Amino acid sequence: MTAEPIVSAVYEFPRPIWVSRDVQGQRFDTRIGPIVATVVMPVAVPPKGYGMWGPPELAGVPGNAMAPVEDESSLRLDAYADGAAVVNPAWDTPFAADVRGDPATALRTVGLELSEDPAALTHNDTLSSIEDSERSGRFSVQGTPEARIADLAGRHIERWFTRVAEWVSVLTQQDLDHRHQIYDASLLGPGFRHWDGGWRVTSATYSIPSITAIGSDSLRTVLRDAGARKRPPLEWQLLLQAGHSINRGYFRRAVLDCATAAEICLTRLVENSSSLAGKPGASAGLRGLSNWLTAHEQQVYVQDAQFVALTKLRNTVVHNGIEPTSDQTGTAAGCAFRIVDAHGLPRMPIV
Repeated sequence: MTAEPIVSAVYEFPRPIWVSRDVQGQRFDTRIGPIVATVVMPVAVPPKGYGMWGPPELAGVPGNAMAPVEDESSLRLDAYADGAAVVNPAWDTPFAADVRGDPATALRTVGLELSEDPAALTHNDTLSSIEDSERSGRFSVQGTPEARIADLAGRHIERWFTRVAEWVSVLTQQDLDHRHQIYDASLLGPGFRHWDGGWRVTSATYSIPSITAIGSDSLRTVLRDAGARKRPPLEWQLLLQAGHSINRGYFRRAVLDCATAAEICLTRLVENSSSLAGKPGASAGLRGLSNWLTAHEQQVYVQDAQFVALTKLRNTVVHNGIEPTSDQTGTAAGCAFRIVDAHGLPRMPIV
């Protein structure tokens, strides 16, 4: 049997992921759709230039194919022409954040070594969805086996990053939403220029985020589970979405997601209770669930001090259509987080 070919590639994340520096030079196994992949991290280089890390070592790629080019460098991978003999994007950004814990850097670009699993179902580009394609069986992309592998990886890689980003965000609270990005530096009046001997932009705003980086062991588990298309527990997904909404000023949406996350946890507590007392049904709502648990599960459940405020705000948002304030939303989010942290499923993937 002929061995499956290995295709080497580089991939620039849509949003940089802050990682601890112990990931440098390491290799992590994952899957990108039907493609078996190894994520190859950049290696340590002398601290000069834009970042601290240099290109990874990839199978079949000569060292000069990712070497610095004098007077011809770009921070973005997509700035290089198709068929470029050399690419040298920024691999990391070791500044512009207040990092909590061990030394860290913002990982921007990684290497990939890709091969196809002969037993995997793959994408048929005559069909309209990945789900349909997976029922359709294998489909041969025209060209070489290497071209086929690259094509399949390209079709699935954004969905793969979305799963990776979701796990990392749940574990570290990094905002990795690449579809509705918030920039640490932005113009206060985009599209506006005033005349001052030349057309000038208006003021800009800058923020220094406080970051918790993901470590090597956690990242290895995340890439394993994201490659298997596993997602974090629903309550943690909802808190993540609520956090994104708060950052973007969508307070009504955030309150609803917070309340739903709390209700999922309380419902599970009630369902798992060994008490023989009549359990509240689905229509009991947050207060009914909490009242029952307070009466029958005192050993495991204590109602949060801000629980009543959360339930009142949720009901007002739903039934009166009000827009909660930032402070109200923050209080609701804090309460929901404490409930999920105490009674939700573990947010770290099980090794």
